[in-house]
Amino acid sequence: MIRLLLVALAVLACGAAAAFYLRAETGYVLISFHHWIVETSLLGLMTAIVAALFGAYALLRLLVAGVSLPLTVRRVLQRRREEKAQASFETGLLRLLEGNWKRAEIELVRRAADHHAGHLNYLAAARAAQRLGAGDRRDHYLRLAGEIAPEMEFVTLLTQTELQIERGEFAAARDTALKLRGINAHHPYVIELLASSYDGLQAWESLRQLLLDAGTREALGEERYRELMTRTLRECLLEAQRLARLDRLKTVWDAAPKDFRLVPEVRNEYVRGLARLNAHAEALAFVADVLARNWDPQLAELYGELHASDPLTQLAAIEEWLKQYGERPELLITAGRVCLRNRLWGKARSYLDAVVRVAPSAGAYLELARLCEMTQNGEEAQRFYKQGLEFSAGL
Repeated sequence: MIRLLLVALAVLACGAAAAFYLRAETGYVLISFHHWIVETSLLGLMTAIVAALFGAYALLRLLVAGVSLPLTVRRVLQRRREEKAQASFETGLLRLLEGNWKRAEIELVRRAADHHAGHLNYLAAARAAQRLGAGDRRDHYLRLAGEIAPEMEFVTLLTQTELQIERGEFAAARDTALKLRGINAHHPYVIELLASSYDGLQAWESLRQLLLDAGTREALGEERYRELMTRTLRECLLEAQRLARLDRLKTVWDAAPKDFRLVPEVRNEYVRGLARLNAHAEALAFVADVLARNWDPQLAELYGELHASDPLTQLAAIEEWLKQYGERPELLITAGRVCLRNRLWGKARSYLDAVVRVAPSAGAYLELARLCEMTQNGEEAQRFYKQGLEFSAGL
């Protein structure tokens, strides 16, 4: 509009200039065409030409506008639909954040076809449907998101895996997460989702292999990694015990990261596994090596349950630890059990009496009762059994 106004002003200025210069002599123009004769002044001819040009321009504009009117109307309507779709998407997203799942789903789906990023509508609608417990609708929206934007497959699969884990569909989540890993094997969140699906399935060996991969520790974060690795190693060690596979037990232990071999839950389960699979000599050497450097009450008790080919060497090691760590209840009861197993009645009684004095426990009373039975002292054995039961009951 401004440009048209400037052109009109320029034309008027030119006309005014021409009129000024031609005021003394207007000129004469004669045009003869067949039977037509046109007589006018030079100024009149120029004015007529300018008017004709403006008329032709206006007519051309009118014709162009008439031809392009349907397209213009379609563009206007399309823009209106897109504006409404954007407003509907924003409203649906707000309702989703507010926790109004039903209204969010309606708003997100209603104008998704008109939204320039319709796959975002369907991904958000899938979350709303999930909250409403509508698994079929959730999967339908995820399919639509994938069809609308196949180039956004990674985002769609990521959302799908999240929702599957949230609903406890761990097998499906594992399969989807493996697809994601095929697209981007090093994506931190993909690794986290795959680890969560294995954890939910209790697929401990698969989870152990994933946790041993380079980059997994950094992807999961230290706290989450330690939690998963500790539980996974312990479960794999327990599984080896159930299968009676000593080689499997050692493989899991040898492959464990060095810092996790120091975790009491993992280390002690490994010792229990060695004992249950009759590798007592290895278990004794392992415990002796640990306790020579650091105190661990559980290992001290486990040591007393192990069978040594040389009981006196085993007892000597315990007595050495008593000097090193003092009369700790765990060491005293361990010493008592070793003496009891090797029929050293006097020493067994002295150690077990010391346990009762230092830290009485149901286990100590039970060992004393067994000692009394082995030494044919039934009345005293009954008294210790009673004391042990009372102690357990908190009386």
